[in-house]
Amino acid sequence: MNLDILEHASLFAISFGSLFPLVNPIGTAFIVQNFFSRVSFEQRKKMVLVVVFNSLVLGSGTIFLGSWCLKLMGVSTVVTQFAGGILIARMGLGMLDSKEQKSDNSASQSEDVSQSLFYPIAFPLTVGPGAISALITLSAHAHADDFIQTSWRMATIGLALGVVLVISYFCYVYADVLIKKIGPTGSNVLSRLMSFLVFCIGLQMAISGVKHLFPELLK
Repeated sequence: MNLDILEHASLFAISFGSLFPLVNPIGTAFIVQNFFSRVSFEQRKKMVLVVVFNSLVLGSGTIFLGSWCLKLMGVSTVVTQFAGGILIARMGLGMLDSKEQKSDNSASQSEDVSQSLFYPIAFPLTVGPGAISALITLSAHAHADDFIQTSWRMATIGLALGVVLVISYFCYVYADVLIKKIGPTGSNVLSRLMSFLVFCIGLQMAISGVKHLFPELLK
């Protein structure tokens, strides 16, 4: 079996670049800080690990089953790639135009944080509709006629998701330190830059979908 390292490295870079701004570990850390502000550091580490695990299960299920579910419904992976690219580009543009989010102080009043580890911390704060749409689009983009090749590509996307979630783990655990070091302004600047990257990646995916739908159009 031939494994094209360059191809998988490129897919990893595209996947990471798409998912990182949508998951937004640094920006989301400012929000989840309110959930964990009343627990000890050791409790926070255990709870964040559960959040990351829940997010990984949700994301992995989307990667490996999302495109197959679309097939069962008769939706072409090429159409999904085109529509998903437009959606991701639109989300990136929306993130560029959006105002800086403010955290909800009422979250710190929760008496049992463990009940919030899946909803709303894992979903939709960590892996939200945008990230799920991106994962479905990426899995459609990685689809090939050969099952083994498709599986390796899906695993590459899963690796990119895992790396993003590992970054999220450290951002969530050390959210209070991040708030002191970066500050809201620094987080907002980084978010804008990554949003522009999402917009560009979405356009690239949409154009790639058009090329497959109308091969003679863009020759």
